[in-house]
This record gives sequence, C-alpha cells and structure tokens, in this order.
Amino acid sequence: MPKLTIDDKEVEIRDGATVLDAARAAGIFVPALCYHPAVASYGACRLCLVEVKQGNRTRIVTSCCYNVRDGLVVSTTSDKVVKARRGVMELLLARAPESEPLKEMAQLLDVKAGRLPTVTQSQRDCILCGLCVNVCREIIGASAISFVNRGVNRIVAAPFLQPSEACVGCGACAAVCPVGTIKLRWHADEVEISPFKTRVKILKCSECGAAIGSVPMLDRVRKKVGEPLAASTLLCDSCKRKRTAGINARLARSSRY
Repeated sequence: MPKLTIDDKEVEIRDGATVLDAARAAGIFVPALCYHPAVASYGACRLCLVEVKQGNRTRIVTSCCYNVRDGLVVSTTSDKVVKARRGVMELLLARAPESEPLKEMAQLLDVKAGRLPTVTQSQRDCILCGLCVNVCREIIGASAISFVNRGVNRIVAAPFLQPSEACVGCGACAAVCPVGTIKLRWHADEVEISPFKTRVKILKCSECGAAIGSVPMLDRVRKKVGEPLAASTLLCDSCKRKRTAGINARLARSSRY
C-alpha cells in the first residue's frame, strides 16, 4: 500500500484512494462540500485544496480527485492552501449568501461574507457543486436534472425549466445537497422537489395513512424485492413494527401451549 506524509504524519492507505481519503483516515480535517462517497469525485467546490510535493515539484490540487502516491508529501495548512481556500469560500458565499451550512463552514475557515458582490439569480443558495446531478444520474439512473446556462446564470434545473417527467421523487438530490438548497415539500397527495417544481404522487400507509414515499420509487423497489416482499412497501415503519410485534406476541402465546 502507498505511504505518504500528511502534515508531518505518515499515512498508509489502499491503492486508488485519494488524498482526501487518506487525510480523513488519519483524522486530519480537510474541508469539502462537493464530496460524497456514493458518487464519483467531481472537484467542483474547490474547498478541499491541499499542497502536494513529489520530488522537486510542488502544486495545489483538489484532494478529492488526486490519488495517493508512494512518497507523496501533503500539506493541508500551508499559507498557499489557507489563502486559496479562503478565496474559494468568499466566492461560494457570494454565490450562496443565505446558506446556513455554508456560513458554518466559513466560520471554520475564518472567512466573513460581504467582501464580494453577491450573485443575483433564482437559486441563491446553490453553489453548483453537482452532487444532486451526479447522484440522480449515477445512483438513481434518472438524469432528471442537469446544469443549464453559463456564467452567473448557470443553475441546476430540469429540462426546459419544466417539471421533470423522469423524476421518481426519491429525494436523493435533497439528501446529498450540502447547503440545503434542495428541499422536499410534502403536500396532501404529492411530494414536491423544490426548486425544480417537480411533483410526484405519494403512496400512503395502508393502515395509518402516513406518507411512505413516492409512487414511482416504490414501484422500483417492488420490482427489485419481488411479490413476496412487495406488501411490506404498503406500510410505514411504525405500522411495520406494530405488525411484527403482534406476530411475535401471537407466536409467543402459541408456544406456551
């Protein structure tokens, strides 16, 4: 396995791992917003910058996309790295000035908002990290959203800025969004994926009427688990537990006689 040095600490990690993986395995803090282990690294937010040295060459790289190499020397706190990260954070704050998670990250990096003019567009809190786009394409296989436009007008949206027919309402995009831009809004019979304005029918528990999830996503689950287990998708977690407890109680009573 490759051996490298991160902030004067020797780290040994598997082949194919990234510098970010190695830093986290060693308990060394490297800020990152666009990284998620479920999808391929994208390197969009640029917060995970580190300084690497191999031989006589030194440069700044995104640690989430840079694979480890034997003998690599990494600094996560050099003056160049700190300055670069702060500059990136100021740009992100200009893009998403109202994002609370981003403000918290800025405090960790000792960066204050307000030095740069803010971007004015509909998705004020989107930092264009691409996590939602990638998880929708790579994990869900729906490709219901993508990047559109360029420059300051660049946003994440469904095709033609209309509600997407490909969306299954799984909520994966909201789950991975690091700054809370994407939200699930539950209505009487539908779940809305905001800000994409996509609405998908929801299935309710056959016993208590609580919302379970979207109909298209649960249809996918039924096809995967097969008919014997399909009935379990009609119940919420609470009713499943009650039914299981009831079955166990009956079995316990019957075993006494």
